[in-house]
Parts: sequence; structure tokens; C-alpha cells
Amino acid sequence: MEIPKDIEKLLLKSREIGKFHRWEGEIGICDVIKSWKEVDSADIGLVGIPFDTSELMRRGARSGPEGVRNALAFSNSYEPGLDVDLSTNLKIVEFGDIDVLHTNVIKTYERVEKVITAIYKLGVIPVVIGGDHGPSYATIKSLINNVKGNVGVITIDAHPDVRTIQQGEVSSGTPFRRILEEPERPVLPKNLVELGISGWHNSRSHMEYCREMGVTVITAREIHKRGIEDVVAQALDIASNGTEAIFLSIDIDGFDIAVAPGTAGPSPGGLTSYQGLEAVWQIGQHPLSRGMDIMEVAPPFDVQDITSSLAAGLVLHYFGAVKTRLEKENV
Repeated sequence: MEIPKDIEKLLLKSREIGKFHRWEGEIGICDVIKSWKEVDSADIGLVGIPFDTSELMRRGARSGPEGVRNALAFSNSYEPGLDVDLSTNLKIVEFGDIDVLHTNVIKTYERVEKVITAIYKLGVIPVVIGGDHGPSYATIKSLINNVKGNVGVITIDAHPDVRTIQQGEVSSGTPFRRILEEPERPVLPKNLVELGISGWHNSRSHMEYCREMGVTVITAREIHKRGIEDVVAQALDIASNGTEAIFLSIDIDGFDIAVAPGTAGPSPGGLTSYQGLEAVWQIGQHPLSRGMDIMEVAPPFDVQDITSSLAAGLVLHYFGAVKTRLEKENV
């Protein structure tokens, strides 16, 4: 694959996914993911955003891409519950990390948009590992740049992230207000679904803003009561209504503190690991699914790497879902 030289300069080589001894018949995920420079084409590409300058709470998510890649090192290519083997019929590449500017939020977002836009132009579905949640504004814009119609967005997050921009300062709490209020080709409120909102870190005014705009908010409490399969089916109906593509944005703090302590604002009552994995599995198989980011994994606050391991599992479930969808489309 070829990337314009000005874009290639914005990509830094990341830590390679480690290799360990495997028993006969086992294939490590490290042997499945290739460098983008070694292949002619790919279905999915990993890219990291080691940036947390726009984080409003505890910083540490700049180490997220490295932490998730380290967790992927322990993974094999097969999942028996899904009966999916990533070592066949799926081309996965590693793009490395975006060369961020730690002292300049806006220019970093601009770099993210340029790189992810270029990845889409290659026909590759990006799986982005952050980093704080602020750059999700840019990852979603990158998809918008590559389609003619509207884009639907599904988020998993404890917070709506629709804070107002104060004194010109964008942050990890502003991406979805920004994308809704874009002057050109915004995400329509009727196509934005926010799943898992929970905890005592929220504001009534932000919920009222979502309701007034027409954004669908389904709290973690409602998900626990209704069941994840039913909720995700509703979310997909909403996000796909009149749209050309769907983007999934995951803030790891949308999960319960028991399975995701390594993040800026952990709290009890969020999604379980099963609910998150099943959501990704369902969403990734949808015909309009065109990318995902996983943000706010902060290894400095993690416990025994369980948050990074959860994020790695979400990445692999998305890989498996996309493979399943592509196989169905190619029959």
C-alpha cells in the first residue's frame, strides 16, 4: 500500500506486538497483523493516538496504545465462542502511532483527521486506540470525509461528552457536541446513540441538551435491565436510519470499575465485559460498520493490566465481526 508522503511522515513506528512460544496448532495475533508497508491491500488497520493533553481528569491515556498492544501479545487468533479464526480471510495491518503534538490540541486533532482520512481512502477500516476521547471528533470527521451521505455514530461511554467549549478550549468532554454542531456535514442528532451513560460524574444540563437535540441516550442502568442485544439492535436501527456508514466510539470508562479501573474517570455501575464484547460483535457485523476507536485506556491507573486486556478483547471482537461480515458479503 502507498500513503502520500506528507501523511507517512505523521506515522511513527509503534511498539511491535510481542511474540511468545505457542503450542502446536496455535497462531498468535502477532503473526496475523502485518506492517502496512509489507502488503498490497488490507481490510482493517490498527493506528494509535498516544495523546491525552485534552483530558479533563486524570492523564495517562497517552500510554493507551502501548498498553493495548502489550495486551494483544497474549492473544491467539481463534475464539471458540464465536468460532472465528482471524488467521484466514482477513488482512490486518499495523499503521503505528500518529505523531501527536503534546502541547497543541487542535493541531493534533488536525493530524489525526489527515491520517485517518488517508487510511479510509486506502479502503481500510481503521481501528483506533487512544489516547483521550477528544480526538474522536477527528476520527468521526475522517469517516465523513470519505462518504457522500450521512454518518451514524454509536458511543459506549459513561458521559455524553457534550460539554460546551469554554474560552476556545476543546477537550475530552466536547467531541460529540462539536461533531453535532459542525457547520458543514455534521452528524445528525437523530443518528447519534449514546450507550452506557452512568455515574455521578455527569450533569443534568448535558442530558437535557441531548434530549433537546434529539440524541438517543440509553443509560447503563437501562442496558442492565433490558439486555445488551435488544439495546444494540435499537442503536443500529437509529444509527443506520438514512446513513451511509456507522462509526463506533468507545470510552473505556463506560465499563464498570471492576473491569476497567485503568481510566481517567472510573465508576461503578457501567457495562460488564460481556455486554461490551457482545455490543462490538453485533455492531461490527452491521453492513454499514466502517470503523471503531477505543479511548481513555490509561495504563498508569490500571490493575494487573485488566483494562488493557478488556480493550484488546474489544479490538479482537471487532476484527472477528468484520471478518464475519465480509465473508457473508463475498458469498
